[in-house]
Amino acid sequence: MDSTVKQMLDGFLYSVNSYASSLGENNEKLNRAKQLIDSLYAKAEEGADITAITMDPEFGEAGALVGALASEPPLPAAEQTSGAGDETVLEVPSASVVAAGYHMAFDALDAAARESQGVYYSRIFEIEEMAENAVHFNTLLVEDGVLLEMTRGPLIATAEQTLKQAETVFSPTVDFQQKQAVITYSEVNTVAELEFEGTKMAELSNVEHVWDAQFIEVLGLLPGCAQAVEAFGPTDDNLAKLRNSHRFMADFMGITWNEIFEDPRYLLFWNNMLWPLVPAEKRAKYSVSTAEGWRDLLKERFYDPFVKKEPVSQSNADKAVVKFRGSVYPIHRILVLLNDPPRPEIAGS
Repeated sequence: MDSTVKQMLDGFLYSVNSYASSLGENNEKLNRAKQLIDSLYAKAEEGADITAITMDPEFGEAGALVGALASEPPLPAAEQTSGAGDETVLEVPSASVVAAGYHMAFDALDAAARESQGVYYSRIFEIEEMAENAVHFNTLLVEDGVLLEMTRGPLIATAEQTLKQAETVFSPTVDFQQKQAVITYSEVNTVAELEFEGTKMAELSNVEHVWDAQFIEVLGLLPGCAQAVEAFGPTDDNLAKLRNSHRFMADFMGITWNEIFEDPRYLLFWNNMLWPLVPAEKRAKYSVSTAEGWRDLLKERFYDPFVKKEPVSQSNADKAVVKFRGSVYPIHRILVLLNDPPRPEIAGS
């Protein structure tokens, strides 16, 4: 283990242990802090350097908890342990012991990272000069809020950058996720809350991303089969898939070709994601220059001729519904829902 990392974590541990007698072994924050510090020790033993440790979310949460312990109500005097009988009186480490890790992490940053992170490190070093010892340093860090800002600042910047990039992928779920991240990260008050809200958002968004992808895949069965016929020819396998999908979409979902291309969510995908992928040579071959033209070409030459002997498909609005988070919605409302998805209440939020 790196000696500087060890000094820093030893300072954390000393701070936590200094509250053990007054708060008791059952204090939730005390035990959580110990758990986090043990985890950081383990990572350091496995080779994590000072940068990896200080950028670890567990480090930020541990630091916040160490500072928060100073505000925890102590046990009644009769229940506190005096520590009498201890033969060794430990000296409180200086603030520089704990702050050494921040100095090394700052020194390891490249120029761009220093420019974006420098304001946080400058404040930490100011607090180091103000602090009487390691315990006081950790307390001041939490009271100041610099650790929270240091953690959420890059997260907000990343969300804003991703939000700009999301404009090119035309994904309502990505767009909503990143907008929500900027709002949520800006409103949290502690590192622990930041970690909880970040995890919650990620889990909810992951479900929505998968659901949206599956919706596009199912709704695109008919044009997808037509594209397979265009690309690989009217083989028995391709035609069987086309005809089966033709019957399935009408019988099971009440959807025909026309309804597919009336759906706002599918049109967003078709016009902005699929059409740009059609090779230039195919556009020239078929004299097609628009997404609508490609749609009509597929229907007229690679769909209609192969299903004309099938029963005439009929749309059915009663069948054209989907389940989303336990509720049933008309298919054509999906884009509206994904732009502001209904989300379940989660305890602790």
